[in-house]
Amino acid sequence: ERLGVLRALSALGSLPGRPYAVGSFFLFFLEDYVRELGALRDGETISDRASELREVLRCFHAAGISAEPLRLVYEHVARDFPEFEVAGALLPLSAAASLCHTMLATGLSSPAAVTVLLRASLREPLVHIADDAQELRLLKMIEMLIRLDYLHTQEQLPPDVTEYLSVIRDLRYYDRELRRDTALSYQLSFFLRKHGFPSKRHMLGPYPLKVCDPEERINFEPVEDREFRGGMPEDPFARKRRHLEAIGWRNFQVSSSTWGALPSYEAKAAHLRRILKEND
Repeated sequence: ERLGVLRALSALGSLPGRPYAVGSFFLFFLEDYVRELGALRDGETISDRASELREVLRCFHAAGISAEPLRLVYEHVARDFPEFEVAGALLPLSAAASLCHTMLATGLSSPAAVTVLLRASLREPLVHIADDAQELRLLKMIEMLIRLDYLHTQEQLPPDVTEYLSVIRDLRYYDRELRRDTALSYQLSFFLRKHGFPSKRHMLGPYPLKVCDPEERINFEPVEDREFRGGMPEDPFARKRRHLEAIGWRNFQVSSSTWGALPSYEAKAAHLRRILKEND
């Protein structure tokens, strides 16, 4: 299967240092692939097509390839998806939001494609979506990405889509992760309370903040040591920090490795006092 080969090439292309030159193979794939984009294949649903496009974009992004012919993929979404829907093949909110989020998160998108996918999403009443649903998390992230990272796209959105994003921004979203403490987040909260920091839990858009002061807009981010998927433009903690700082929050990251290396209660307390003093 072609997508299986593309995934394998993507894994090679995303290795540290990118030792394998896979770009030409991706371009050969893309040349054939875009020629076949058009009507849905026999037995293929519009959700299947959206899922396939997500996989293709993720593979290109992981391998660090942003080829000009990818615009034909965006044009396919913008041009053909509305025709599929006119013919009765409606794109569900979950599939539309997933593809839109992938396009924005990878930087492989166009304003026209984003508009089509958000218009497909807004067909489904938000009142039927639970406040902890994955679909709502994706929509909240889409809204924040467009508002903070894609001003050019935001300027080209039609009024109905702009209004929809405004509603999304105001909706309450609850991430269950907010109440799940790790050893690091629990200890951080405990030490900071000892020094007069409120250490509250708070949701900000799609982001759960476990150790923060919402009034002063200060967040302590407990960062667990882990490896993220190769080919990401920035790890999730870096994107979260950048977004928080863009809307006026101060964000201080404390990694589990740094915290674990502090040998005593006094050393941990001194480390946090130093952070607070340096950023007072």
